[in-house]
Amino acid sequence: MSFELLDTKETSTSEGRSCAILCNFNAKEIKTISSLAGMIGIRDKIVISYKNGNTLVKDVLEGNILNDAEDGVKSKAIIFNNIPGAKIGLFIENLKKFRLNNVLKATVTETSKEWTVNVLLKNLTAENIAMKSGKNFEHEE
Repeated sequence: MSFELLDTKETSTSEGRSCAILCNFNAKEIKTISSLAGMIGIRDKIVISYKNGNTLVKDVLEGNILNDAEDGVKSKAIIFNNIPGAKIGLFIENLKKFRLNNVLKATVTETSKEWTVNVLLKNLTAENIAMKSGKNFEHEE
């Protein structure tokens, strides 16, 4: 499997944009997530929807977002980029208190930067199913 345990003691970041990409949330959910993110110091958020699914993750981070996917993946996800593990862990823990369920969570990796948002969300969904069923999982590209 490709899962890695989140280092919740990690407090440093590398170079690049520190942000959270919010996929397929409604306005009320975005407000809740934004408040929670702000409380732990995640100020930069990028809001996208299934219509942006053909955009490469690295292009989302640079603000070059396509709006041409009519059949994009509609799963809700929060994708963290260059956020320390300690903040992500705290964020995820508090997310449960706000009763936002069935939200996929991930961090941007060197591999996933080259994927479209649709490919990333499909892989996250498959990983989630594999985790729940205890099966192995191989990424599709």
